[in-house]
Amino acid sequence: MEIRPSYRQTVAGKGSTSHHKSSVAAKQPHKKRVFSTCAALDGEMLKRLIQKDEQRRIREQRNSRKGWLRAWGALQDWMHQLFRIIVAFTEDPMFDKFILFVVVLNTGTLVAQTFESVTVRGGWFFSALDSAFLAIYLMECVLKLLVWGRLYFKNPWNDLDFFIITMSLIDFLLPLIESTGNFSGGQASTIFRILKLFKGVRAIRAFRVLRTIRFLQNLQSIVSTCLQSLQSMGAIIILMFTFLFMFAVIFREMFNESDPHRFGTMFRTIFTLFQLLTLDDWAFIYSTSRDNGAPHIIIFLVLYIVVEYFTFLNLFIAVLVDNFQMTIKRRMASKIQKFQDIYESEMQSMKKLEPQPIEPQTDEEFYEEALKLTYSENKYGKREIELITSYLRLLASIDQNQQTFRSQGCVLERLIDTFFEATEEDSQGNDHE
Repeated sequence: MEIRPSYRQTVAGKGSTSHHKSSVAAKQPHKKRVFSTCAALDGEMLKRLIQKDEQRRIREQRNSRKGWLRAWGALQDWMHQLFRIIVAFTEDPMFDKFILFVVVLNTGTLVAQTFESVTVRGGWFFSALDSAFLAIYLMECVLKLLVWGRLYFKNPWNDLDFFIITMSLIDFLLPLIESTGNFSGGQASTIFRILKLFKGVRAIRAFRVLRTIRFLQNLQSIVSTCLQSLQSMGAIIILMFTFLFMFAVIFREMFNESDPHRFGTMFRTIFTLFQLLTLDDWAFIYSTSRDNGAPHIIIFLVLYIVVEYFTFLNLFIAVLVDNFQMTIKRRMASKIQKFQDIYESEMQSMKKLEPQPIEPQTDEEFYEEALKLTYSENKYGKREIELITSYLRLLASIDQNQQTFRSQGCVLERLIDTFFEATEEDSQGNDHE
């Protein structure tokens, strides 16, 4: 008996997709989801579980018979809705763009206040703008503290924001406190002048958008690479300053009389040698000492420049370049790993969607399954299905009888043709004789 492929693979995919999906889903065993206490729960899953528990507890309180519990549950529900609104508001990219616009505008006002004519004409206007900017910064800090809690201080950029806002708030409150007379005039004015220096630091808030703007993440990589390179560059920095102090002692002892302006004291000598790291004015240093009877300073200048500039400074830069290359390789490896994870997850999802292998069926099973899928009880009644089945069987028997009749007719035609051919051959043979 001929073995056919399953009807689910040939027919159900054409017109019975829903039947195929339901049958495959029915074959898959139902697995009950169980959370183990030892399972590793990530932050998002734990947060969802806590939120579900909070929502369940709030519903129980709102459905409680006690009035104060119902009121407390309604208040908590309202607070949760308000919290969700705050989270959606602070996580919106437009919020970060608005803060960036405020920071840029505040930076422009700080630059404008450096001009005396602008300050004299619009001093009150800039004071009002500073108060408005401070209110916006304070609002942002409070909202993010409500959303993130202690996690807000895990980010160093947020620490910088908090420090700047604190200094700005003290700068805003100090004149008010001074006007009440709690401090003496000299002390308050001194503190006020010191805190005025922190106004320029507000421009650093522009760097806080590095967390949200994609193309500025490279700057974060540069900063992190420089911080990670400090340990590798520590030995080079120590060697550089060791040789700098050694040459400072030599230059101080040998050339303090020929060039007292640059080598008169130890501090001036160190400053001059540090300036030589940029190869700045070394020719003037040589000409001054040469004119004063110390032309041999050129030997020590060349030796110092070769050791400090061409050796240690290049080693310093080489360490940075090497760390940058390692950072680029790590980023590329992380991107490749991320792509591989996405590819594997997609392949796993595609494997889950693939139909399970089904054993081949015989003719009887094939037609029986075809009848069941085509004429199901949901579409026809049991009596109608029996009549359709008998009708199809009669059609199949008629088709079989017709096929038998055709085959017998073909055999009969071949016999007749063979008879006439044999008769013609016999007649031709008799004619030749």
